[in-house]
Amino acid sequence: MADRVNPAIFRAYDIRGLVDVDLTDATLKTLGQAVGTYFRELGAQTLVVGRDARLSSPHFQAIFIAALRSTGIDVINIGETPTPLMYFALEHVRADGGAIISASHNPPEYNGIKLRRSHPTYGGEPLTSAAIQEIGRLASSQEFVTGQGRLDEADVSAAYVQSVSRLIHLPQQAGRLRIVLDGGNGVAGPLALRTLEAIGAEVIPLYIEPDGRFPHHHPDPLKAENLADLSAMVQKTGAMLGVALDGDGDRLGVVDAQGNIVWADRYLIVLARYLLAQRAGPVVFDVKCSTVLEDAIRAAGGTPVMWKTGYSNISAKMRETNAVLGGELSGHTFATYPGHYYDDGTFAAAHLLYALCQLSANGEIATPDLTEALAPYPMLPALAEGRIPFAEETKFQVIDYVRNRFASQYPVIDVDGVRVDFGHGWGLVRASNTEPSLTTRFEATTDERLHIIRDTLLAAVEDFRTAYEA
Repeated sequence: MADRVNPAIFRAYDIRGLVDVDLTDATLKTLGQAVGTYFRELGAQTLVVGRDARLSSPHFQAIFIAALRSTGIDVINIGETPTPLMYFALEHVRADGGAIISASHNPPEYNGIKLRRSHPTYGGEPLTSAAIQEIGRLASSQEFVTGQGRLDEADVSAAYVQSVSRLIHLPQQAGRLRIVLDGGNGVAGPLALRTLEAIGAEVIPLYIEPDGRFPHHHPDPLKAENLADLSAMVQKTGAMLGVALDGDGDRLGVVDAQGNIVWADRYLIVLARYLLAQRAGPVVFDVKCSTVLEDAIRAAGGTPVMWKTGYSNISAKMRETNAVLGGELSGHTFATYPGHYYDDGTFAAAHLLYALCQLSANGEIATPDLTEALAPYPMLPALAEGRIPFAEETKFQVIDYVRNRFASQYPVIDVDGVRVDFGHGWGLVRASNTEPSLTTRFEATTDERLHIIRDTLLAAVEDFRTAYEA
């Protein structure tokens, strides 16, 4: 009998845990058997499998592949690769599903598995939370099918670069746009460098070489401190833009020519303006995003669709609505091009450069400059995403309490937690999908209003805590 698998590693969007604590050789074997059984029960036969640059990933990938094959799954090993390249490979080689050994932007002591299945229209789609929990059930039950799958290897990186450069190429009249690329020593740096150069950009590399120790900074572009070196390099070199990737390459961080951070709910405005001029339709974004994005989408002729946080949730809503574009405040940015219908930091960076060039060519801005493109859209005072520790058994109860507290007085959006519109600003409280905590975010027209809204919502949360503990 294999070691018991910690059920907490089966998260809302993926499987993730601590190396040598939650994830051992025995665990990876069990997970491979469970994943293989799950896909076999779907009628799947072939999976592409990659790994990120973490020190534990090569060993874990080998065990996982052997376990998959023991269930009769044929495996195509695509080696060390960004998560989006696994998504691309799934469609490119016409596999039934895919997996990557990765813990995304988490610290080096973590690892995990991201999974994807084929889709007849969109190439692939993330596994739902329910599917991941079913894999957890299989891992616990040890009810595995058996067989002997084949093992092949493939390198699809050249095909990916060719695909992106066929879809997106910077106009020569714009000159070679100089950008800085911060790979964060994650797995995506080398491929992103090749791709951005292939579309016609001049790229200044920073921390490009994969190193699972992440020696320079944590590969999480959602945190300002991780963009400090990128900002400094942009200013030093006179680049027109700086882009940063997370550990597995599916999220994008951006700084402008002055070195200022441009969060995703602002650079999505530029992408929306360009894409909505080609085709009117919905733009999907998560509940953490600014009202400025919503207003900009509407002004550009699109339909703003606010939805649940999480790349699998955004992806599903985009398919449901036939969206033009999708994105999250966290930097997951979804394209809708053939072969690239998924979140991909490298593609998003190329897409943003191209959109700026097109806005300039159309005379909407004088030069392909991000600051100029965003000048008409105010940057409202906002507080960074916050965390409030809260027990798993009560974190959803507090959401109900906050909703009931304010719903009779103010407009409330409750697709994911509670987002209360107080007038001249809003506050969000939602239950984290990955840890025992609440997530908060606040935005308002003035700093004073911002802090009033924050204090009002947090007071309601503490009122619940006091009443519950009493």
